[in-house]
Amino acid sequence: MKGMRRLLVIAIVALAAVAFWSYRTNVLTSTASEFKPTTRELTLIPAGTRISAILPYGITEGTKPGEKVVAFVSPAVMINKEIAVPQGAQLNGVVDQIEQHHRKALTRLNFSMLALNSRLVKIQTDPVVATIPVTTDFQILGNAFEATTSAVLGIAQGAGSRDDRAIGWGAVRGTLVTPGMDTNVTSITVVLNKPVQLLH
Repeated sequence: MKGMRRLLVIAIVALAAVAFWSYRTNVLTSTASEFKPTTRELTLIPAGTRISAILPYGITEGTKPGEKVVAFVSPAVMINKEIAVPQGAQLNGVVDQIEQHHRKALTRLNFSMLALNSRLVKIQTDPVVATIPVTTDFQILGNAFEATTSAVLGIAQGAGSRDDRAIGWGAVRGTLVTPGMDTNVTSITVVLNKPVQLLH
């Protein structure tokens, strides 16, 4: 039963992702002819850069070391007054350690991948120690249903601006404004311990 609930949560999140990419493709296709090709630029994010992010979903009761964890960049990372990593970019990592106490979990997280505009960029970061709310599978399942609807609305608002970054953030923002989910949002800071090169 527990496995079935997890599969349902994954399916719902996948549905939101499909909606996001569908909007993104339609908007980018319709606007492609309006812009001339631009030269791609290389941006260096130095070691020691502090990336503010949020963990929006809490952590489930049965979470164990080695399981995946996802955070979202917020606000954007600025380098030389330019956006290097947009708000809403995804940070992928794993749970290194976890100790649960009542409805909270003391965790050590390790983030090693940055998902940026459909590209995965390897990163090396310092371990993140965070106290995260513990939620049940049923809570996550209910939140996921609500988040899917909110994410689609957020995507639509972002698409109205005809800005790819706004569409992406609209998807993330949509999940975060879901009633009842704010209590599970945890703010963290991820620190790069090696520089990262990004091609924009």
